[in-house]
Amino acid sequence: MNHKERVLVTIAHRKPDRVPVDYWATKDVDRKLLAHFGIQGRDKLLEKLGVDLRYIFPRYTGPQLRTFSDGSTEDIWQVRRKRIKTGDAIYEEVSHSPLGDAGSIADLEKFNWPNPGWFDYSEINILCNKYRDYAIVVCDERTNRTTVLHEGIYLRGMEKMMTDLALNPDFVQVMFDRISEFYLEINRRIFEISEGKVDILLIGDDLGTQNGLLISSQMLQKFVFPYLKKYTRLCHDYNIKAMFHSCGSIREVIPDLIEIGIDILNPIQVQAKGMVPAELKQKFGRQLCFHGAVDVQQTMPRGTTKDVHREVSERIEVLGKDGGYILAPTHNFQVDVPVENILAFYQETGSLK
Repeated sequence: MNHKERVLVTIAHRKPDRVPVDYWATKDVDRKLLAHFGIQGRDKLLEKLGVDLRYIFPRYTGPQLRTFSDGSTEDIWQVRRKRIKTGDAIYEEVSHSPLGDAGSIADLEKFNWPNPGWFDYSEINILCNKYRDYAIVVCDERTNRTTVLHEGIYLRGMEKMMTDLALNPDFVQVMFDRISEFYLEINRRIFEISEGKVDILLIGDDLGTQNGLLISSQMLQKFVFPYLKKYTRLCHDYNIKAMFHSCGSIREVIPDLIEIGIDILNPIQVQAKGMVPAELKQKFGRQLCFHGAVDVQQTMPRGTTKDVHREVSERIEVLGKDGGYILAPTHNFQVDVPVENILAFYQETGSLK
């Protein structure tokens, strides 16, 4: 099997020649691994690890994004982020939410919403052909990943977004309409131009905390799931699988995610309440393909290589039974994960070259 065949077989709940593997990591980890192998370029790194998926997105060509005097930079939604050094790692954290002071629907109408025309789609087919032997996933970096609630949090700020859901529902509805219109159109253009070569769309909307849902299931039903259903319908219209990312404890709403058309669930945060791999496989394994499930809170950063081998082997045995599992970490590998543990992760699958 080539990489694409391996992924498509496992999504179809048939057993592949080996479990498909993915790679999620920070740029700091990329640099560590490239230095370790003495190679250059992320594609070379993915080849070395035997990764079966490739992520693509059109290149931004719109209005120049601003940089401010405090060093913060602006994204296409006018959300500002500032680089923060934490230990050996550097993260970009939100420093300004552009709709934080908006008080009415009129303010939303005046906002300069991003335009799907700000991207160059001409390279999509080039990328699809370049990665034709791999499963191709449509996804930009996390600051512009197909979403609803998460972008609302970036635009509005966490506190105001949470209170808006209860006190200002009409405002939320209009904001979510505009967010979803952008993502529906940009994905439709990608799907059209790719001519059947895209396999998966990654949708990301963190719904969980360590111990439960971020907001009630009733609010998710009212404000979030209708938009996610529009995304999955678009995917299925083009014979593309819908992968949904949500950190945290989301066991309660997995049946809802299946109902709205999610095909692949990521990242299976095993340290969160209710996210027990064996139980999830038994309950939902015929309806969902799982992606993730190797713990980055304890095992990967603090365990031994033996611990990593053991956990990877257990995940493959449980979640990979009869297909339906793509091996990946429960979040990005962070800079605190030893290189030898990442190598052990891929060695256990036989994918490391």
